[in-house]
Amino acid sequence: MATPSDQAVAPAAPPAAAPATTNDTAEPEGDANIIAVQDDLESDTGDSAYSDDESYTTSLKSSITAYEYRHGRRYHAYQAGRYALPNDEVSTMIPLNCDAISIIDAAQTARARSYFTLRLAFDDKLFFAPIGDSPQAVLDIGTGTGIWAIDVGDMYPSAEVIGTDLSPIQPKWVPPNVKFEVDDAEQTWLYPADRFDLIHTRIMNGSIRDWPLLFRQSFKHCKPGGWIECQELDVDARSDDDSFPEDSAILKWCANQVAAAEKAGVTLRCYGEVLEQQMKEAGFINVVVRKLKIPIGVWPADEKMREVGCAQLISMLEGLEGLTIAFWVGMLGWKPEEVSVFLAMVRNEWKSKKVHSYWPLYVTLFYCFVLFLFLVQSLP
Repeated sequence: MATPSDQAVAPAAPPAAAPATTNDTAEPEGDANIIAVQDDLESDTGDSAYSDDESYTTSLKSSITAYEYRHGRRYHAYQAGRYALPNDEVSTMIPLNCDAISIIDAAQTARARSYFTLRLAFDDKLFFAPIGDSPQAVLDIGTGTGIWAIDVGDMYPSAEVIGTDLSPIQPKWVPPNVKFEVDDAEQTWLYPADRFDLIHTRIMNGSIRDWPLLFRQSFKHCKPGGWIECQELDVDARSDDDSFPEDSAILKWCANQVAAAEKAGVTLRCYGEVLEQQMKEAGFINVVVRKLKIPIGVWPADEKMREVGCAQLISMLEGLEGLTIAFWVGMLGWKPEEVSVFLAMVRNEWKSKKVHSYWPLYVTLFYCFVLFLFLVQSLP
């Protein structure tokens, strides 16, 4: 069972961690992944990318689908309050290119927006674990819209793919080997031990209160020779060229998000050294964590990175309210109209081509029992 404490258990900040409001957090030793900036970004106007916004195994009982409504947005009812992001249709927008978005009817959590971005960043890979051609069982924790689980099911017809989430908002028409369960990953898992070839998480900061418990349960239920892959974002916007303006609205937004999440008993920060220690305590050894960078905006010189940044920018502009409103109103005491005014400043700063920001993304891939770590070294 998850710890009853309302404080985030992990990944907690190490004692010497820099405040979230600064941009001087130490980079991993040997990090040379500086993203080159375009030379012709003198103007902040004229780019369409910167235009303004926007199978079940558990029966669908009314207690689950009777969603809560707060601040004009819809939230899950099962384990109400455990997850602060809305699950309504506004949260389903996934960028297709720099000029358009598509609303996926059944995809209804904010995490869905990041799917397209990471597919681009990972060269269309769904994951990096070398699970072979015929895996038998895959678990996707916090499946959200279910898109990742569906794509894995299509790619590996040999595997039973299970996606779990607090909200039953996944599509009903799915591959025959895919199923979704309404479940809390921090409750005791009922799966057999040594079951899964791959256990996958993606951007679960803000959802998991007890990361050590998650790692222990993953270790128990991953079969010998199986893999656990975590792709976690650190909500601490960075810039390699110190391009944030003084009194940056983006950095204030990050600091407030982190503070509100801590009051809610979760954390939005991700620290490589903490992840390493927690994995070792769960039974893994020789864990190394390396960092990727997900740009926000079309400022990168590299064409692929520019497309990644474009997708992430649209994701942030469209999803900012959903990421913010419940945290700030419920935890920080802001009024909804005050949040709206502040978010307008955040959007304007992110739309500026003079701000060269990115998210740190930690990708860890660890082999069960005989540990091997596969590292994604850098993005082109």
